Amino acid sequence: MSEQQLHGLVELTNEQYHSGPGISKSHLDDIAVSPLNYWDKRINPAREPEVFKHCFAVGDGTHKLVLEPGTFEETYAVGFDKSAYPQALATVDDMKQELSKKMAMTSGTKPELARRLVDEEGYPRDKILMYLEQDYNATLGNKIIIPAKDYKDMLCMLQAVNRHPFAGGLLSGAEVEQSFFIENDQDYIDHDTGKVVTVRVLRKCRTDAITHDGQWVVDLKTTDDVSEAGFGTTIARRRYEVQAAWYLDILKALYGRDAPRGFAFIAAQKTRPYDVAVHYMQADHPALERGRRLYQRDLLRIVRCREENYWPGADGGDLLQAKLPYWADREFDHA
Repeated sequence: MSEQQLHGLVELTNEQYHSGPGISKSHLDDIAVSPLNYWDKRINPAREPEVFKHCFAVGDGTHKLVLEPGTFEETYAVGFDKSAYPQALATVDDMKQELSKKMAMTSGTKPELARRLVDEEGYPRDKILMYLEQDYNATLGNKIIIPAKDYKDMLCMLQAVNRHPFAGGLLSGAEVEQSFFIENDQDYIDHDTGKVVTVRVLRKCRTDAITHDGQWVVDLKTTDDVSEAGFGTTIARRRYEVQAAWYLDILKALYGRDAPRGFAFIAAQKTRPYDVAVHYMQADHPALERGRRLYQRDLLRIVRCREENYWPGADGGDLLQAKLPYWADREFDHA
């Protein structure tokens, strides 16, 4: 994939977008930890492959269900649901009891007991949970398995988003999963030196959705707390304000006055009661300016570290004077 071909809206799969060139919000998050962290994740030739995490599958699977109906099954499969077969033999004790009724030997492991029931006693294979699960899993191929309970939660989140008066309206007729790229000269203030620095790098973003009127970028977030205070804390902790500013600025650089003017997060609770709330940031929201300052700082760090080929850790290459947390003195005062 040539960087020269990447400008504006580019049709890419999610995998192509993430594996391709350009600086994304996740790059900014990496260097915000430390330049060494960025180097290890993005540049280190001996870096370990990214470890698959179940929470990523649940989050991505929920996105597909809500934003791209019909695509979930291309990547994911729902795991075997044991609760759907309450009458099937499930435990060693269940199998031993059934063998006892038939005056058959009851010693052995669970697989041995199951085989004895089926092969020697003619017990129906489709009434033994172990075989039901084996036969089901054999049909899944290489798809990523989502446990049945998680899938039920995901369906409930889908229903909750669709019936929410604001969330459903934002997504109705929206353009989803689009990749945008731009490489142009941008002037940023280096807050370490106070000087204006001109930077030219390939920047990219992938939007969950843009409303049908083109006015809002919409991002779906699964979370534990959708309340104003709870999700506000999540925004700050996960730097979602950086994402909002980064996306809006890229789109404004591409489309000018026709670009979206605000960013809306659809926060969907992952467990009962599956609450949903929309948290929005208009162009003049103070959090966007905070996000803009943070991403400019992080982007300049990437550029500077690349130029100098110097990737310090959390110490920034300096000695650190020991600093205790704020609560240490407070505990001493109350001792």
